[in-house]
Amino acid sequence: MVQRLFLLLFVGLSSITFAQRPDGGKRPSMDDRPKIGVVYGMVEDLDSGAPIEFATISILAFDEDKVITGGVTDGKGRFRITEIPIGRFRAQIGFMGYTSATVDDIRLSPRGGVEQDLGTIRLEPNVQALDAAEIVEQRSTLEMMIDRKVFRVGDDLNSAGSNATELLRNVPSIDVDIDGNLSLRGSGNVTILIDGRPSGMTGSATQNLLEQIPASSIDRVEIITSPTAKYDPEGVAGILNIILKKDKLEGKNGQVSVTWGTDENHSGSFNGNIRGQKLNFSLNAGWNQRNGFRLGDSERQQAFGGDLTGGYDSLSVLTSNSWTDNLRSSWNFKTGVDWMPSSQTTWNLGLRTNQGGSSGIEDVVNLETWSTDALGGFTRYGLSDRQNASMDLDLGYEHKYGERHVLQAFARWSNQTNTSTDSLWQDLPSAALDTAYLSNANLNDGGSWNTTLQVDYEKPLDHDGKLELGYKSILRESNEDQRFWQRDTVGTPFIQAYDFRYREDIHAAYITWGRKFGAWGVQAGGRGEVVYTTAELQGDSADIAAALAQLGGTDATFINDYTSFYPSANLSYTVDDRNQWVLSYNRRVNRPRGMQVNPFVDNADPRNLRYGNPFLLPEYTDGLELGHQLTGKALTLTTSLFYKTTRDVIRRFIEVDDAGIAYRTFVNLARQTNTGLEMVAMWRKGRSLQVRLNGSIYHQKTDGSNLAPDLGNNGFQGSAGYQVSSLLKGGWKVQVNGRYRAPSQYTQGTFQGYITHSAAVSRDFYDGKLKGSLRVSDMFDQQEWSYTSEGADFFQDGTFKRQSRFVYASLTWSFGRLEPGQRGRGHGGYEGSGGSFDGGDF
Repeated sequence: MVQRLFLLLFVGLSSITFAQRPDGGKRPSMDDRPKIGVVYGMVEDLDSGAPIEFATISILAFDEDKVITGGVTDGKGRFRITEIPIGRFRAQIGFMGYTSATVDDIRLSPRGGVEQDLGTIRLEPNVQALDAAEIVEQRSTLEMMIDRKVFRVGDDLNSAGSNATELLRNVPSIDVDIDGNLSLRGSGNVTILIDGRPSGMTGSATQNLLEQIPASSIDRVEIITSPTAKYDPEGVAGILNIILKKDKLEGKNGQVSVTWGTDENHSGSFNGNIRGQKLNFSLNAGWNQRNGFRLGDSERQQAFGGDLTGGYDSLSVLTSNSWTDNLRSSWNFKTGVDWMPSSQTTWNLGLRTNQGGSSGIEDVVNLETWSTDALGGFTRYGLSDRQNASMDLDLGYEHKYGERHVLQAFARWSNQTNTSTDSLWQDLPSAALDTAYLSNANLNDGGSWNTTLQVDYEKPLDHDGKLELGYKSILRESNEDQRFWQRDTVGTPFIQAYDFRYREDIHAAYITWGRKFGAWGVQAGGRGEVVYTTAELQGDSADIAAALAQLGGTDATFINDYTSFYPSANLSYTVDDRNQWVLSYNRRVNRPRGMQVNPFVDNADPRNLRYGNPFLLPEYTDGLELGHQLTGKALTLTTSLFYKTTRDVIRRFIEVDDAGIAYRTFVNLARQTNTGLEMVAMWRKGRSLQVRLNGSIYHQKTDGSNLAPDLGNNGFQGSAGYQVSSLLKGGWKVQVNGRYRAPSQYTQGTFQGYITHSAAVSRDFYDGKLKGSLRVSDMFDQQEWSYTSEGADFFQDGTFKRQSRFVYASLTWSFGRLEPGQRGRGHGGYEGSGGSFDGGDF
């Protein structure tokens, strides 16, 4: 449906042309002719028969190179261009990586017919296709669409042996921090979709899922910074849609890949596909292991009886040095069946399961000195073990009543479980005992389930317009059973235990409408939601009372029901097929969940306590964005100006008490605004060289005066990156990537920024059946995180360095063969098992 939306809004600027007839008379202007003509058809690859998505069709005046109107193909290679003036025209069809084709004589008239079928137009690749299962296409790695940027990463050399999280480090606009958390334009509130569908998992489970997806299975990444009302409104920064590779041709094929990495970083994957005229079966499996250390050092100054600027009674300085080693492993399995009983109907059944675990050791040395000459400190040793498992079961249905007239239904059931154990032993200074110690353990046994039901309906309207309606219900519940055990040398054991239950039901309906007005395209829509949330603490009454006292409350049940409306609007203007503008507005929401609302106090570090806040409110963001794309023969430039304003901003908050203990939780700040500029440029020299540069800079202002008069930040943030890809003699491919994150200021501190570079080389053997690659991540070992945190009575600075320089060697073997099918191609919207209907816009 994304492709259809692009076609709906992509119309060339109608031009007024006057040309001389042979008899010297003047023919009527194009604007004087009725615009009732229609041309349609399909574009395919000449060799494979595969439909070509996003191919451009330009309608030209018959006797001069004037563009009258145009369009692009959808996901099935189809196009339909309306509102063409009566007359005689030519059509030029092209796509990067293919030789253009021309249809020379198109006649539209009331007598001969105002509609013309151009049939199937087959474009010849400008590179030779391999006589093997894999078809090689040289396509642009960047495509600008009306509501998103599309980065094709299927041929990215960094995909060899890496996972989805590692691959996303090379995608413009996306930042990945030291712990694998994603952020977009400085905000970590990003919705992750897989094949257009949100997983039933949330929080850290989504992060685990990304680490379990082999990067070699990803075809493209779509960044949607201004989604329409058709999308779920979650993710104030936008949506990250990861599209997996799928085969659309008939036959049998498969691929096996193995990767060896330094320091026990290994992986392997298998995928196979059997596709016929009515049935398609696919199977994917992968295993991934990551090992690495993390170093950290920090210093915190704490004032007592005053503050750091206005004087104090005493001052403590706490210095901490830490070393952590962690081994993570996971495997994933995905299978699916597509059944096409007719050319109008498609059924899909899919199953995905993931399982992973990690184990780690920690060594922390703390030394505390006081202005009163007192001396303290302790050494902490820790062991951690975490296990997680998840499963998604999908059922999909699609029926096509006609061109762009579709009914779709989708259901998903998801379940996830997670357990964790953190055991700590601390040597404490004691004047009375020679061997004082404190030992404790945090035990967590949790899980969640999720049920999703949705229906979409799309109907074409006049002037190449369309009406979309949809309904969706999401029912989810999570539970966290928390146990904390502690004992020192002489004291009695201290045990704290309770369960936290969180239930959220969301019921939503949306409507969108759009049409063309010549070179202008308009779309407007709205989404209404009713949300019911309940959080509840269960367990020992004394433990619950202690937790509530920390939050300043007394009721163990927290209810927050609310109704919201999310409008959206898009306005586009197409100067010609190389020059486009789009202005968009939408409203988004960030709902608090997981650790943000769980009030259980994490006592793993007695000097740094962490807990959630069940009283958090959802944050709402209104965004306005102006985008432009200029496409030349060798250079493509996309520019975006954006403005976002957010109320009830959810942020981490730190307070330090009189005993020097830091309490970390989440709060709602009054408001935040982000104003910025983002640019991506790609230059291409044939097949031999491609260079991509990207950069963004934005100003962020946060107002936390609802908590403290001077709480907030006001400053600039930004990032930049590059990618250079080259095809050398002998078939060698080389790629170099770099990324820079600028220093930035936050509500209670600063981030110092970082820079990193990576490189990769690959080559095909045995007619492309075997591919070998070698890559190095962070080759200069520069990636580290330095920060500061401060309040009126404390200041802390620190640096963390996670092991980031690794060498990976990969081998990939492809087998089987695919052939163009004999069956018609209008048979449904799923693009392979577990896929989405036309991109899964819902």
